[in-house]
Amino acid sequence: MNAPLPFQLQISSRPVLLIGTGEAAEAKARLLRERDADITHWSSPPGEDERLQVEYANRDPKTRFVLVVVAEVNAWTEALMPWIDSERLLVNVVDAPHLSQGFVPAIVSRGRIQIGIGTGGSSPVLARFVRTRLEQALPQGLERLADFADRWQLRVRQIIDTVSTRRQFWERHLSGAAGQAALNNESDLADSLLSTALDSDHSPQGRVTLVGAGPGDASLLTLKGLQRLQEADVVLYDKLVSPEVLSLARRDAQMEDVGKRRGHCPTPQDSINKRLVELGGQGLTVCRLKGGDPYLFGRGGEEALALVQAGISVEVVPGITTASATAAATGMPLTHRRIARSVRFITGHLALQQTETDWQALASEQETLVIYMGFSHLQTIAERLQDAGLSKTTPFALIQNATTPRQQIVHGQLGRAEEASTKLCLDEGPILVIIGEVTRLAQELAPQAVTEAKAQQTDPLYWLQSA
Repeated sequence: MNAPLPFQLQISSRPVLLIGTGEAAEAKARLLRERDADITHWSSPPGEDERLQVEYANRDPKTRFVLVVVAEVNAWTEALMPWIDSERLLVNVVDAPHLSQGFVPAIVSRGRIQIGIGTGGSSPVLARFVRTRLEQALPQGLERLADFADRWQLRVRQIIDTVSTRRQFWERHLSGAAGQAALNNESDLADSLLSTALDSDHSPQGRVTLVGAGPGDASLLTLKGLQRLQEADVVLYDKLVSPEVLSLARRDAQMEDVGKRRGHCPTPQDSINKRLVELGGQGLTVCRLKGGDPYLFGRGGEEALALVQAGISVEVVPGITTASATAAATGMPLTHRRIARSVRFITGHLALQQTETDWQALASEQETLVIYMGFSHLQTIAERLQDAGLSKTTPFALIQNATTPRQQIVHGQLGRAEEASTKLCLDEGPILVIIGEVTRLAQELAPQAVTEAKAQQTDPLYWLQSA
């Protein structure tokens, strides 16, 4: 991936060379002055003496120019590029990324909190649109929160000597009452709250959160789920969690794959339970990331019980279950008052291997049947349902990788289930089975759903224009 590395450059009282004239030069001059740079401005081709002065200054690290900004590209500024290169100066050329070694991002400024939005020089306008959205989202009092943290940083370090415990402390109190008081400019109250907190016990308090990662589309992860994922020291994730969701974890988080594959279970459920208890007992913040919802065929109940019995704090953050997300993405409402008065969720494994199944109760023409992990047993399930009274023309749908760009849908009838199943391969992603008349509605609703989704994706700046 050829992406630039974001980096904050300290230029206060440091020499910076600005080259060129016009609006861009004026804008860069304002930006540099706001950061107290020592600016040398060449608005016309420099003479030999001016170049020599720069070359002489560059011999001493204390006076070396830290940055060159070329505000316009013309014959004389282009002629300077070999000289700039020979002096080994960091250079930014406005609107010419191919000539630049670094880029000046669009900046959201909250005092010492500086957020740069860069596109590698390819689209400054897009960067400014993103900046506008961030300006709306971030409170103006954020600088006061930074001042508050800076004021207490040394004392917190002296009292809490481990990095992980300090991080937990700051996460808890910057987002809590003390942080809110600082944002509200109630510094005395903020100081009092934090002082009281520092006097209490700071032994590491492990916390495990079972987070529903949703069906695969990262935008369907809940806000609380995202927060818990980004707070975690360790993330234990399932096979069904998409790479897009995993990429939202902290870069320094420890990632552990505990997912089960068909016919292969490298991490049995008992081992997962023990691992969660072990990590929580070490005082770590743990995110157990589970596809769909933790409490719907996710064994979240077993994990929560194991943690509670071990005295480990546990929180459950629900996720959008795959059935609901699939229904919305494919135009198959799970219930419809004329054709499906109820919906039932079962698993293919339980239906065929571990329990006695009442197939008569499942074989209802007025009910939608959603089967998780049922694809491998589809032919047998279809036969049992037909034996229990469902017609061989009863429609069903197989949906693979629901809500992701890799989504595929196969429609079929119970009497020809085996034929439909040959069109998908389970190794290419999870497959949900939906049986019932509601699957026919996809012919009317799916095209509209797909069209609207594509319109949102192709409308160039629909999510930015609201800014």
